[in-house]
Amino acid sequence: MPADRKGDIDVYAGGRTSDLRLITELCRESAKRGLNVSMSDARPAAVIRTGTAPSWWITVDASGEFFEWRGAGFRHPVTDPAGAAASIARRVGTPGAAEPRRTNPVGEDQ
Repeated sequence: MPADRKGDIDVYAGGRTSDLRLITELCRESAKRGLNVSMSDARPAAVIRTGTAPSWWITVDASGEFFEWRGAGFRHPVTDPAGAAASIARRVGTPGAAEPRRTNPVGEDQ
């Protein structure tokens, strides 16, 4: 049921609805690249499961302008969810990634 109908409650009030839409689009693009992705039911966030490595949580930053992950160490504009998914795929080393995984991606904490 759409949240704009009279009597409905928007549980993501206060700007979170746009975050949820952005995360949904990122999830779609990530799934197209073969990533094991799901959405958090606790907050607007995408969760990328990498098998043996810890899961990656991707959120929208406070300004609403960037996807961010790995403790805000990586950012990508929300206007390019396909590019964000490609960047994440490169870093986690999925088979659908455009580039091979590097052992220490630029900007990643050791």
